[in-house]
Amino acid sequence: MRKVVLITAGVFVLLIGAAAAVWAAYDVTGSSSNQGFTSGAAADLAVDPEEADINGILPTETRTMDVWIQNNNTVAVSVTGLSLTFNDGGLCGFSVTPLGAYPFALGGSTGAWVQVNVTMGNADPSCEANAGLTVSATATGTLP
Repeated sequence: MRKVVLITAGVFVLLIGAAAAVWAAYDVTGSSSNQGFTSGAAADLAVDPEEADINGILPTETRTMDVWIQNNNTVAVSVTGLSLTFNDGGLCGFSVTPLGAYPFALGGSTGAWVQVNVTMGNADPSCEANAGLTVSATATGTLP
């Protein structure tokens, strides 16, 4: 009887450890990038995702992330879209839903915070080994 109890306890501990490994939190670092525009002269638009907003995200969880868009031009631009790219090769199942309406005007030499919802899907087990997760943001738009 004692042997059965010890084996059962051992299996239980292994299952708890496996579940904790699958549901480990994922930290993400960010980067910004200057983006070209679809028409008009080239524009200097800086995009900076606040990756700290999604640090510790878990599979199936959704978090809201702030993204700063800076218009370094002296004239207003029309921002038509925002997307995020993760370096996970699709293993972590990230999806992004922009919040707010596009297009929107962004005055000359100004910036604005926009928000997106980031959802981590049912991550492939090999996602957990990807300790260097990064996210970069891309904004599109037009000049007058």
